[in-house]
Amino acid sequence: MHERILKAGVVGCGFIAQNAHIPSLLKCRNVRLAAICDRNGDLARSVATKFKIGKYYADFKEMLDVEKLDVVNVCTSIDTHASLAIQAMEAGCHVFTEKPLALNTTDADEMIQVSKKNNVKLGTNHHLLFIPPVQKIKRILDKGTIGDLVRVEIKQSCPPQDFPIIADPNHWWHRLPGGVFGDTLPHPIYLAREFLGDIEPVAVYPKKMGNLDHMRFDEVQIILEGEKGVGTIISSCNWPSLWMIDIFGTKKNIHANLHNSVVITYGGKTDMGKGIASLYARENLQRSFRILADTLAGGVNFIQGKHRGIPTGIRKFMESIQNGTEPPVTAEDGREVLRVWEKITSQMV
Repeated sequence: MHERILKAGVVGCGFIAQNAHIPSLLKCRNVRLAAICDRNGDLARSVATKFKIGKYYADFKEMLDVEKLDVVNVCTSIDTHASLAIQAMEAGCHVFTEKPLALNTTDADEMIQVSKKNNVKLGTNHHLLFIPPVQKIKRILDKGTIGDLVRVEIKQSCPPQDFPIIADPNHWWHRLPGGVFGDTLPHPIYLAREFLGDIEPVAVYPKKMGNLDHMRFDEVQIILEGEKGVGTIISSCNWPSLWMIDIFGTKKNIHANLHNSVVITYGGKTDMGKGIASLYARENLQRSFRILADTLAGGVNFIQGKHRGIPTGIRKFMESIQNGTEPPVTAEDGREVLRVWEKITSQMV
């Protein structure tokens, strides 16, 4: 029996749609990207031409009415996620949104209610859960290699030289709760949840350190209390680009650099009879080989397009529609990230 081909559409034709969602949908098995939409009709037309997509629209309702889509990817600004997703779900479409799911938990609750009322799936893009280094961390934790988890530290940096929209005072990121951190913090929040279980922010310390006048804060430190341990998130707009995760256990520790896919376990029981110098030398050699192996594997994954999690997350969401299974990231997952996000950003005033 052949799987039904899903007829998909995308609303919002900006950076994330062009660089992630549209290419991912075009490669999805048993999915046909039938149409795209952007309120800037010229942009919609140029993107449709670029990707050889047959239909484009400037009016979202018209696209829904004409195309009778099975699924819609929402790639617009966060403040429009709820209204567009609800409109699509009321038209009988499954919906996959960019992160975060919505602008607040009130909107998320309404979206979840509409999805259940119309018997359609609602998911969101927590794509770092699917990249190879995070998957490797999960396998190490599942094996019990580090013993009991004690602490998780996540460091993220998005400097303006690598993210020009941060330097643009008119970009919508700056109008979010928490400013640019309103867009960047959902990533470390859902990663912290993946390792620590349910989390609560117990302290939030925002700080202004850079010279961009339109930013009230450009650095934030957050202390978390989780089901399985404690954690910290440090997010910055001042350091060179960075994505690191450090996990500390009772037997071993894990260090992960998400940019180059290096994941190292270290520490643990040592035999003092062999001498401190020899032990350190052995551990340094082991780390060097691990860095080399992971860097080479990361390069291969990059060439093969496996370094990014968005294609995997979108593919798994489409498979959940075709198979009648739960989405890889549920709307309830997205809502819980929003709840923590609201608690953090409410203190960044």
